[in-house]
Amino acid sequence: MLGLPYAPGVNTDVWVGAFTTLAGAALGGTITFALSRQQMKEARLQRAEEAALERYRRSVDRRFQAYSDFLTRARSFRNAAASYYRRSDQKLTITEMDVLLRSANDASALVFLVVESDETYDACQALVSSLGRALAVASSTGSSSSDDPWSQIRADVGPALRNFQIAARKELGVVGAVIRPWIDTSGDSSSTSAAAASSVDDPPDQVL
Repeated sequence: MLGLPYAPGVNTDVWVGAFTTLAGAALGGTITFALSRQQMKEARLQRAEEAALERYRRSVDRRFQAYSDFLTRARSFRNAAASYYRRSDQKLTITEMDVLLRSANDASALVFLVVESDETYDACQALVSSLGRALAVASSTGSSSSDDPWSQIRADVGPALRNFQIAARKELGVVGAVIRPWIDTSGDSSSTSAAAASSVDDPPDQVL
């Protein structure tokens, strides 16, 4: 049998074409594999970022709840101390004030557990100490004492409350109305009566 009359360069062209096809397929597979690996890597990074963001969000939520609860209980004690030295139908006894103080102390335990700022930690510690001093003063003087220590208690607890509020807002990145540092007006005769008329130094509905 005689061979078919192929031109001299046909076999070479066939092999070159086949090799080119195989090389193209291999290159395409390599590119596809590289792109797939890159997409998998980007997906892992995205999942890691989302997980980190979720952990941060949960951390902020826990701290916000802990700080709000502690601040609310501390204010409740502060208001009880204020009413203790005033003629009020809602006046509490020393025993009831002690219950409020222990409630604030219990709430501070969670603050110390979740706090992430040295400034907030120190402010919480200072506030707990000031509340304890306030109860000690109230216990030693009595509500019927001729000496009214409310101005002393207010000057001690007021700044501690405000400093904790400022530190907590700063740590949590709370934006909005600026909470200014405490200014003691107890020595100003023009403002003493106004200060005595209210037991609330901060807006009652403003927690942080």
